[in-house]
Amino acid sequence: MAERRAPERIENSVDWFESNATGGNADPLPFRQTADGMWLQDIQYGTGNALTVDTGDGLLQVDTGIAPGHARGMIANIREVTDEPVKRIVYSHGHTAYNHGVEAWLEDSEKRGDPRPTIIAHRNVLLRHRRYRETQEYLERVTEWQFGFPTDSVVGTKMFEVLVDPDVTYIDQLELDTPRKITLIHCHAETDDGTGLWFPDEGILYGANATIGSFPNIGSPLRSPRDPRAWADQLDTYLEYPAEMLIREYGTNIIGAENIREMLTTVRDALRYLRSETLVRMNAGMVIEDVVNEIELPAEYADSPWLPQTYGCADYVIREVWRIESGWWDRNITSVHPAPFGDSTSAVLDAITDKQAVLDAARAHLAAGEPQLALHVVDLLAMARVDIPEVVEAKALKAEIAAVLAENSPTYMSENYYRAVAGGHPART
Repeated sequence: MAERRAPERIENSVDWFESNATGGNADPLPFRQTADGMWLQDIQYGTGNALTVDTGDGLLQVDTGIAPGHARGMIANIREVTDEPVKRIVYSHGHTAYNHGVEAWLEDSEKRGDPRPTIIAHRNVLLRHRRYRETQEYLERVTEWQFGFPTDSVVGTKMFEVLVDPDVTYIDQLELDTPRKITLIHCHAETDDGTGLWFPDEGILYGANATIGSFPNIGSPLRSPRDPRAWADQLDTYLEYPAEMLIREYGTNIIGAENIREMLTTVRDALRYLRSETLVRMNAGMVIEDVVNEIELPAEYADSPWLPQTYGCADYVIREVWRIESGWWDRNITSVHPAPFGDSTSAVLDAITDKQAVLDAARAHLAAGEPQLALHVVDLLAMARVDIPEVVEAKALKAEIAAVLAENSPTYMSENYYRAVAGGHPART
């Protein structure tokens, strides 16, 4: 498997989030004109580029910031270059952090005496918002694990109560009634509710979350399914547009039709390769543990500058193909109708007469540079829900192993899961 390097961790991310969510204006954001009457703001810390467009009858704002403080900083930047009212807000997709700042934009329009901006999104955003409201407490825990926040720093914050539903939704495309020609395009990639934008007169395509600066983040371990086939098909759709500039949700703009084609086709072909190779092995009767360890990306993808495996990675895509096509059963008959978790782990614990031997074996694998095997062994004790000395020692050893794995983690998400366990987070340890 090709070597993969995790991205730099975001230090003091909780302090940063809280100060921007509840305090005054955010620190100044990177802000630049990307074309005539178009500006980009790098929202940083996980929510990419926000696009502001002068449509000829006001401003269109794509995404509004991770928090109210962020939004106020964004608005201040915009007011340095134009005093036009914000007429429309477009959600690039329904992930909440991208538009937690929307109310600050609505309040600013009200203070200015401008009409309330119309919020536009794909209709599936409404379904996502409903699901988020129904699973709010779970998703708060997931946010802590996935993004490296301390235990209980997000749980209980009611972070999804700030959702503002769109006023206007569409299905496939929406031509905006503006002097500047703009078409909204349904983008089914990281999510099924994305919106890309096509500017035909300028040959500019905003790709939303189908065009990011890392390997496609498909197969997030704690999130609902994301379909690699749909993402690849979306890139095919984008290839039909004669774009000379591609504005990505993350990363710098791609200039030139050939460079855009190279980026879109490379990512598309890598996704289709992983799906095809996974299905071949599924059809041959293999199990997922062997499949994910056998498939390797060819060098043309593994070494591509368009596919750094920092946030998403090939392993996650393989597992997502498996989840979508093969269901939840892991092919172990024991898991079809499992006993309660506490009962099964206690039974395993009672069956082990030499518990010290398990601890010694796990340490031996760790010392031999085999931390993943060490995890499998130590779990014989560490998963039990009792407080005997050997289990306490096993949980501490598991945290030690997790810390080792975090240092060499292939992706940002995996690193955070390892660090959560290493730090004593009550993930399933």
